[in-house]
Amino acid sequence: MVRKVLFIINVAFIFLLLISYLTAFISPQHVWWMELFALAYGILLGINLFFIILWLVLRKRYFLYSLIAILLGFSRLFGIFQFHFSEHSTRSPDHSSAHPQLKVMTYNVHVFDLYNWFNNFQVRKKMFRYLEKESPDIICFQEFFSSERKDYKYENADTLMKILSAPYRHVVYTLTLHDYDHWGIATYSKYPIINQQVVHFPEPGGNIFIYSDVVAGVDTFRVFNVHLESDRFQPADYRFVKDLDIGKNEDSQVKGYWKRIVSIVSRLKNSVIKRAQQAPMMEQYISVSPYPVIVCGDFNDIPSSFTYSELSANLKDAFRESGSGFGKTYLGAFPSFRIDYILHDKIIESTAYHTGVEKYSDHYPVSCFVQKKEN
Repeated sequence: MVRKVLFIINVAFIFLLLISYLTAFISPQHVWWMELFALAYGILLGINLFFIILWLVLRKRYFLYSLIAILLGFSRLFGIFQFHFSEHSTRSPDHSSAHPQLKVMTYNVHVFDLYNWFNNFQVRKKMFRYLEKESPDIICFQEFFSSERKDYKYENADTLMKILSAPYRHVVYTLTLHDYDHWGIATYSKYPIINQQVVHFPEPGGNIFIYSDVVAGVDTFRVFNVHLESDRFQPADYRFVKDLDIGKNEDSQVKGYWKRIVSIVSRLKNSVIKRAQQAPMMEQYISVSPYPVIVCGDFNDIPSSFTYSELSANLKDAFRESGSGFGKTYLGAFPSFRIDYILHDKIIESTAYHTGVEKYSDHYPVSCFVQKKEN
């Protein structure tokens, strides 16, 4: 009897795992709640692996059902874990070739810790030292901030130009407040930028992307820098996800839990629908690029999502090409997954993918080497 109950539970989780595979093909604009299964992919995978082990211990062939279900979506696994186990390369990129090798980085810098979230006023300086050491050829910043107020000590745009080891060209697109505080995204390049454009998403919220045409040797690349819609969770939402903490001011525990769950689900719904609108719009710009493309940015979505599927459909994922271990890029409690990406054209080869371990932002920096194939 117990085994029959376990088998029924197993079948239920197999069914849920199979549903999670469909999320890549169904836009949240039509069925938004499907994205919840995408978020649960890792959990559903773990439960099915547990049942495989359980049935093997019990010497039952039932393990084949979960095994087949996992194999049907095996490519999803490589979106969150890779087996290359390559070490972080500290070599300098090769600039001498007609098709030079470039070091590319994407980094959500969380406005350079402007509000001292980490209770350490040295974070900004440490971040600059890290960037100086890494010295990428192209770097795409999200949540960029710079101020022209001389007494504010946050002239980040000028500081970056000084500390990086070569003359940089840069494109900064920002929302400017008070004529001197600038917020947004920025692309820095050691190579000439011959053209750039900013594209606003139609939905309110301030999310944008920019593309920059970068000339390196005989090659020209179109580098996209994007920051897609965030979930906009509140501190109380993160406390609930992390510790099931509903605070001391709630009327009752049950009411507090329900209120927090409704808040989280509502924010998830709004964000996944907006990203489902933004991703196809950006993909249209990618598809008509006259140059090989490199896409960097904070997608605010995971590898099993519709957003990732839409943007990576005709591109390679640098993590899949040369990453190692788990690709987690977000430090927070949720979504504690890979949400920052470097994608690139199929005629580009990427190597030495690396996720930094520096906790200077709520995101880890991500970098790799890219080079256009000579054929």
